[in-house]
Amino acid sequence: MSGAVRVVVADRRRTVAEVLATGLHQVGLTTHAVTALAEARALAAAGRADLVVADIGLLTAGPTAAGPSWGRDLPVPLVVLSDGSRDAELVTAAVRAGVRGWVPKDSALQHLLVVIRGVLRGETWLPPVLLTTVVDELVALRSAQDEGAERLATLTAREREVLGCLCAGLSRPEIGRRLFLSTNTVRTHVQNMMLKLDVHSSVAAVALANRVGPPPLPEP
Repeated sequence: MSGAVRVVVADRRRTVAEVLATGLHQVGLTTHAVTALAEARALAAAGRADLVVADIGLLTAGPTAAGPSWGRDLPVPLVVLSDGSRDAELVTAAVRAGVRGWVPKDSALQHLLVVIRGVLRGETWLPPVLLTTVVDELVALRSAQDEGAERLATLTAREREVLGCLCAGLSRPEIGRRLFLSTNTVRTHVQNMMLKLDVHSSVAAVALANRVGPPPLPEP
């Protein structure tokens, strides 16, 4: 990458964001300090950022938090400054959503700089204490996804349409109207689908489909 690396530092506390941005600027990076992920997104979309460093509190706070998406819609890589949590499930969810760096807040500035440069080379950086557990969880999730995909492949085209409707939150009468089927026929398709997927409820079928990638909602 030619020229200075451009980093947006995002933290709800402007002073904290500005202090970290100043520190990164002093070691040669071009920085912006913001207090909202929307500001970081706008700078990245305008081509003014190569990477975002965001405090975990900004990503997970409030009823409309970006936590579940982990900034998935950011057009540049995201590095999270964590509070030192060793919650491997949380880190695994973040990595699956596209987070490329997970750095404890008490890390030295030089370490953060190493992570930033590594992420911009296409690497993913995690604390060593979490690495093995996160990798194991990702492997297990991939195995479960592969098994789920094999089960979904046994469904007929109509059963996949019904499942797509269930994943979209449609009730059985709504599915019937959308697919021009009677409620009894929809019920039969759901029962056959559950048998093939080896689950005991339509809720479990939807959960399995969501892990793999749900079928699209059929056109009415």
